[in-house]
Amino acid sequence: MTLKPARVLHLVGLLLLSTFGCVEEEPAFTAPLAGGARLVVAPPRSMEVIEVTASVTHASGATEKKALTSAADPDGGIAWSAVVKPASPEEEVLLTVAAEDAAEAVVASVSPDAGVKLALYGEALVVLVPLPESGAQGLANHAPRIHEVRARSAIVAPGDTVTLSAQVSDPEEGALTYEWTASGGVLACEEATCEWTAARPPVPEGDAGTDYDRTLKDDALIRLRVTDAQGAESTLQFHIGVGTVRGPASLRKTWFNRAPVAAVAGEPQQVMLGSTFQVQSAVTDEDGDALTYAWSATCEGTFEGITLANPAFTPTAAPLDCGCQLKGAVTDSFGASTEQVVNLCVRAEAPPIVKTTSQSATSALAGERVTFTVEAMDPRAEAMTFAWASNVGALGTPVGDAATSTVDWTELSCVPADVTPTVELVVTNASGASSRHSFPVEWMGRRCGPGETACAITLSPGQVTLREDCVVQSAVFIPDGFTFNGNGHTLTASEDGAGERYKGAVLRNRGTVANVRDVTVTARNLSDVCDLGVDSLRGILLEGASSTIEETVVKDLNQGIASGCQEGFGIDVRNRAADATPVTLVIRNSEVTGYQKAGVVVQGRVEVTLEDNVIDGLGPTGRIARIGIQLAYGVSGQVTGNRVQGNAYLWDGDPEHAASGSGLLVVGGAYYGAGRELCHDLSIEDNELVENDVGVDLSQAVDDDFTPPAASQNIQVLGNTLTKAELTNESYQAAIYDNGTANLISRNRITGDGYNGELHENAIALDVETRGDDRQVGFATPERTLDVGACSEELVVQGWDLAGNLAPLSVPEVALAASDPGATFHLRSDCLDAPVSVVSLKNEQREGIFYVRATTAGPLTITATGDGASKTQEQTVR
Repeated sequence: MTLKPARVLHLVGLLLLSTFGCVEEEPAFTAPLAGGARLVVAPPRSMEVIEVTASVTHASGATEKKALTSAADPDGGIAWSAVVKPASPEEEVLLTVAAEDAAEAVVASVSPDAGVKLALYGEALVVLVPLPESGAQGLANHAPRIHEVRARSAIVAPGDTVTLSAQVSDPEEGALTYEWTASGGVLACEEATCEWTAARPPVPEGDAGTDYDRTLKDDALIRLRVTDAQGAESTLQFHIGVGTVRGPASLRKTWFNRAPVAAVAGEPQQVMLGSTFQVQSAVTDEDGDALTYAWSATCEGTFEGITLANPAFTPTAAPLDCGCQLKGAVTDSFGASTEQVVNLCVRAEAPPIVKTTSQSATSALAGERVTFTVEAMDPRAEAMTFAWASNVGALGTPVGDAATSTVDWTELSCVPADVTPTVELVVTNASGASSRHSFPVEWMGRRCGPGETACAITLSPGQVTLREDCVVQSAVFIPDGFTFNGNGHTLTASEDGAGERYKGAVLRNRGTVANVRDVTVTARNLSDVCDLGVDSLRGILLEGASSTIEETVVKDLNQGIASGCQEGFGIDVRNRAADATPVTLVIRNSEVTGYQKAGVVVQGRVEVTLEDNVIDGLGPTGRIARIGIQLAYGVSGQVTGNRVQGNAYLWDGDPEHAASGSGLLVVGGAYYGAGRELCHDLSIEDNELVENDVGVDLSQAVDDDFTPPAASQNIQVLGNTLTKAELTNESYQAAIYDNGTANLISRNRITGDGYNGELHENAIALDVETRGDDRQVGFATPERTLDVGACSEELVVQGWDLAGNLAPLSVPEVALAASDPGATFHLRSDCLDAPVSVVSLKNEQREGIFYVRATTAGPLTITATGDGASKTQEQTVR
């Protein structure tokens, strides 16, 4: 009998014990166990693996690291191997294999689910495939992942049977099919498990000239191919040694390979008969192998580049029902293959038919909108798309349905010379056939000047949007009903390179509604030549249109700092036709600065709202008397919360040149021309008017003698702040000038030496044209409602002439009385001061402000008496 080394050692120990009898224990050494497991690792070829390490966890819990040795394969690929020895007889170990790159980063790993039992004698075989955690990105399907194949023996005697078992997963969790083959022996397989009866591979007869390798004659090549439900496949092959006494099997031809993965064929793509279709193949090989292609078609046609990934195919005959498939046989360098299918629908061209067309106008001016409509049908009832384009101008967003399409077109300023605006339509069906129609537009507007380019705009429903800063040589027009959105950009009037001087407005309306927002309007390098009428310089000109102007800046609208031309209006809004329908104007949160003559001018039947704007004339000038805001000839509405400043004139002393700048000027009546209407129903409230010659100038007159209106026009000037630090205009300065009738002027705050008549002969705080010497007392506040015992809102009494104009009383005080004997009058708003019975009118606005507190609910009549005249007003106490 022949003993294994370990058993011999144990037997020697027994002999020693029986011979001497005094040995208490066996010697403290043993020989290594002969069994173990051979690890063979086949990493994916797509990775640059520098090192492979196995982590072995023994039954005792101890962990051992083993570095695997690589073996290059002349047939392609590199396999790695090592032998794991048991630490105790027939123990079961756990394995983790990691593959690292040159940066020592783990790029792939594998950890078998089950432990590996290490035989006491001989070596088990474990073939492992480390893979990255996830497959290639962007694939609809991935090849199955073969993790391992194991056998209880790496060398099998001929005729003996060994079990081969595989661990495989599918990233998409689909059904898998298994195909096992062996170069020798017999396989009996069921899914991932095989019983293999060993035999050496047969030697081919007359092996000379074949690829038979005699060095592998005692190794059986085992191949496992796994295919998922979509046809993607992976293959793992390796050798098992056949024999009794011999070394381990060769690592040659040991590799893991994933077949190329084809893209989903998708819906048929429309191709016209005789046209060339460029194939866009999307085959992916997860191993990074070079791929070869061979294309064929199920319909008649020719290929260009039939062995390329993306050939060109030209169908030469229309197949039945249009169906045609391009099939690409794709093979990697290890023989694995797939088929890429591209579905086509090949038809002879049958383009859509344009049935009807319409065009809202055959000609256009700048800012006019032209609407185009088409109706089309497709001979095969295929879906159609409508594509619009134009050579100049801007197209809106098309609207329509499956058979019709409508689009708007406009150009806001100019068209290049010798260019006819043309709108093109292309109607295309699902097969790719198309029909065209052109709509020419006769251009009646201005042609672009030298070097001028029309502004780049986007046309959308109800809005034109400036896409970039724009320099123009003439006006830009806003289409009727649209908002011009500057989108933060600047519109600049310039003569640079134009060859002629700039005339007219920079931005104008084309219809009865035009809005402006978020744009800066300016001018540069304009000639100092005076123009009149439509040619006079304006930043924004709106005629006969309702409008809202918001978040807009108009600056430096002038012909140079030395110009005295009576033009250069920042914003000019007009509605002066004799039969004009009133329009509305809102100017809000905007800024107008550096204008030549006037910041904002509103004329005619306009109901205006000017609020929270800055109007800045930039200080005194001797060349022109500026106006911040001018309301003229029929304007009504409100001017609230604005800051108007710097409208001051430096008079040279020549009486013919005497003039004053105005912060806010209101004019109207026949004095200014026959048929000129009076402004009316105006509220001028809570504005700041700073450093203007005249803060608020109410200069309405009905004849050549400058006679005020016969009746009140309901104009109120309330709560404004008016400041002028010093006298800069020796001609005339006043905080408020009033040539009206019964205009209500109250509670304005007037400060500064520039409006102090005691310091300057030609300065005055409040200058009101009164009528006659008779006086009356009037209430400047409406009837109030107050709670019993509470202090009322402020009440104001003033001295008036008999027409209702502010006028001084001979004795500047007013006596107060109340119908409730318990009511008291106070000068403080909390009524905590001592009661009073008289209020003084010794101030610029000839008014007294007081408060009342009543003790009884019901009507309360307050009587104010001054200069022998009394006026009563009913309050309500609740």
